[in-house]
Amino acid sequence: MKFDPRTKMLVFLASCVVGINSYNFAALVVYDTMLCLVFGLAGKPVRALKAFAAFAMAVFLRVCIEAQGTGAGSIVMICEMLISLFLFCFPFFLSIMLLVQTTRISQFLAAFQAMRVPARAVIPVAVLFRFIPTVADEWTGIRKAMAFRGIELTFGNVIRHPGQAIEYMLVPLLMSSVAVMEDLAAAAEARGLDADHIRTSYEDVKMGVADYVVVVAFAAVALFVLVTSIGAVVA
Repeated sequence: MKFDPRTKMLVFLASCVVGINSYNFAALVVYDTMLCLVFGLAGKPVRALKAFAAFAMAVFLRVCIEAQGTGAGSIVMICEMLISLFLFCFPFFLSIMLLVQTTRISQFLAAFQAMRVPARAVIPVAVLFRFIPTVADEWTGIRKAMAFRGIELTFGNVIRHPGQAIEYMLVPLLMSSVAVMEDLAAAAEARGLDADHIRTSYEDVKMGVADYVVVVAFAAVALFVLVTSIGAVVA
């Protein structure tokens, strides 16, 4: 099932609202379950199942910890804090994955053009979405080069030898990032993304019935969470 990029952007905004105002645990569970379902319907069923399994495990652990009462030890309190942090960040990161992994750059550009977004805002976004996976590939190449030279990338080595970590990892990554950013910016200008006229596109950007259902459902849950959190603060 294909969802419009504008729908995914609205889901991302709703996820930010839910994540920041996640005081209602039941609403958070409902929202994250809906988010996993949409992620699976968008073409990523395996990753959606993995995400839902991780979320369900976190919910189960939190319920078990809360059932112990207030007399738990410090280790249990630390675990509860980490689980709460995971549940806090889960809707944000999963909505980012939904937005980035299921949407092509051309679909983003067509959606921005349909929303009458100025070219000055479109170009940085287009370069950014191409920059992230390209830098990830560069990082993979750097790690392979380090392994080929017998340099092991572990947390202990980074702590014991921070200078070597900067020399072997950060410096090549920064140099590659600068080169990649310049190439992507030049490619964006060569494709005419900064032109004033309306660009044609092969992508058919159109809101369907499924898009409206998703927008209404996610907006309703986000609005409920926002209203209940404001009411809790006022009370």
